[in-house]
Parts: sequence; C-alpha cells; structure tokens
Amino acid sequence: MMRYLISLLLTCVFLSVSYGQNNLTLRWEKVAPGIWKTTIGALEQIDLLRAAGAKPRMNELSALGENGPNFDFKQIEAERFDGKTILRFPLLEDEKIYGLGLNFKTVNQRGKIKELHVDHFGGDDNGRTHAPVPFFVSDKGYGVFLNSSRYIKISVGCIVRRDAKRLPPVIDRNVGENWDANPPSDVLEAAIPGSGMEVYIFEGPDMLKVVQRFNLFCGGGFIPPKWGLGFSYRFPTLSSDKNVVSEIEQFQKHNFPLSVIGLEPGWQSMSYPCTFEWDKNRFPNPVKFVNEMTEKGIHVNLWLNPYISPKSSCYEKLKQLSGSHLVWNGIVPDYSLSKAQDIFKNFLKKEHVDLGISGYKMDEVDGF
Repeated sequence: MMRYLISLLLTCVFLSVSYGQNNLTLRWEKVAPGIWKTTIGALEQIDLLRAAGAKPRMNELSALGENGPNFDFKQIEAERFDGKTILRFPLLEDEKIYGLGLNFKTVNQRGKIKELHVDHFGGDDNGRTHAPVPFFVSDKGYGVFLNSSRYIKISVGCIVRRDAKRLPPVIDRNVGENWDANPPSDVLEAAIPGSGMEVYIFEGPDMLKVVQRFNLFCGGGFIPPKWGLGFSYRFPTLSSDKNVVSEIEQFQKHNFPLSVIGLEPGWQSMSYPCTFEWDKNRFPNPVKFVNEMTEKGIHVNLWLNPYISPKSSCYEKLKQLSGSHLVWNGIVPDYSLSKAQDIFKNFLKKEHVDLGISGYKMDEVDGF
C-alpha cells in the first residue's frame, strides 16, 4: 500500500512539473484593420469560420479606423498539454468579461466556469446552451475569438495558478464566512482539445467597436426584417388550417397585433422524424392557406427537425448521404456535404419557400 501511495505521489509531482514544460511561442500577424491572428499547431478540417464561409468586409473594417492594440501580446500564454491547447489571458482586478454565447442568467462571466457545448438549456449558465460561441469581450476594450468547433472549457477569472501575480487571500473554511470554492484569479484560461486552432484578437477602443469588428470580420451579419421583430404566436401541434384561421380572427377582433404564426409538428404528414410534407387532412390546400395568411400581412413559420422519415419523398435521395445511426428511426443526412445541401435546399424550396413560407423553427439539434 505504501509503495502504491509513493508511486501515485511521484506521478502527481511529475505531472505538476511537466505541466508548463510545453510553452508555445505565439506569433501574431495583423490580418485586418484592428484584428490580429496567431495559429497554433495543425489546423483541423472543420472550424467555425470555414464552416460559415465567412468573408471579412475589409472596406467597412477600414472605415472603423484603428488605434493599435491596448494590451500586451506578450502577456498571452499558450502551451500544449494532454492533447489540448491551453491559453491564458491576464485579467485586471476590476475587469469584466462578456460573451461566450447564449446565456440566460448571466451577463458578466467573470468568476464563471463555462463548458461551451451545444446542448439544451438545463437551468444553469454553465456554457451548455443552444448557441455557445467562443468569443468574449472585455470592458477594457478588446475581444478574443477562438476559431475552434471543439467543446471548449473556459475558466473566467476563477482558476488560480501557483505563479499568479495576484494571489487571493487564503481563508479557513472552518471559520471563514467568505470562503469561495472558486477563489478569484488574475487569468482567463481556455482549454481547447484538438490538433490546433486559430486565435483572433479584436481591438476596441470600446466594446461596441470590438463587436463591430468581430461582426464585420465574420461577414457582416444581416438586419432582420421588421416583421421578424413583431408579435409571434405558435399554434398547438395538431392545429389545422381551420383552427389557425379561426384563432387569427380572434386576434383581429380584439385588435391584437400579429406578425408571425408558427406551426408546430402537426403541419407535416409525419414528425419525429419528419417528412417535411404537408398533412393532407389538416392542411389540404397549403397554397391557399399561405396566400390567405399573406393577404392578412401574416408570415408563416414552420417547425422542423433535421431527421428524415422513411415516408418522406426526399428519403431515398438522402439515404446514402446520411450517418450510420438513426434518430427516432429517421436518417441523419450529413448537411456539411454540398450534395446533401443541394437536395435538401431544392426540396424545401419546392415544398415551402415557393409557397411563401417565411422561416423555420429548427428544433432538436442541440445534442440533448
């Protein structure tokens, strides 16, 4: 037993010593006005910028002007350890960090540990959410984007290193009222698995400019239509065209505004998995129905998920372009393949878009 404990202790000491022996030299290059990049290791086949087909809007970026970075690149540390890239960014004592995706309960992420993982929202802002984004903004006027599609763990000012410049006070939990399981630290640390990645830094001088640069670097985004910001109402699963028309009459009767209606799964002939085709009993004439909504100034939004029923007319075309496992007995096409994209896009255009459908509610794609 004693021999085992000594062996375990020596292993822990070895790991502690070896951690930090793989420090990397980061070489930063300017890639756009106010934007710098460094590449670490070998880039992977899929990353966020390439998957999105992002094309920086250089003219607009130039129009923002630039003042040079208001931080020291040399203070950013990186190392390779256990198949991961470890990045550390220094934090000032009063610095606030925002971002990291769709968070429902928190805004300032300082003091939080985030695991950026596409998932449903389970009630805690722990990074597992519908839209995790490896981009954060500091109130000190800079932003950082980690261009990786991997699940990333980020400790935002709550992981204390032995060599920290500002060590938090040591508090006795037995008697100390202010004892904290995550004592405050002077560093943001991100652990990114994989062979390598790109890291981008965006200049301010303020947070608005940081977000503008990030937005323009990723292609500029889109301004939503005004009706998309209006009042929307979703109908129960098995609603028919008659149910919809009847209820809309009540909206009009009571002078309630209505811009968008959403049809839940029952608009399809089968769902979970989906056919993406109209149910002939509940919506016998979808063209007439959509036209009637359009005349009333109401846009139609359809619920769907990406798993295709054997009863769908697009099933056979996509079967050989799908993964090995089924979800709810439906195939899962590889939508990263251009051939699968074209088949699916043309199918949706014919069945929905050409009829006047304005949008979709994409469901069941969060890994839950």
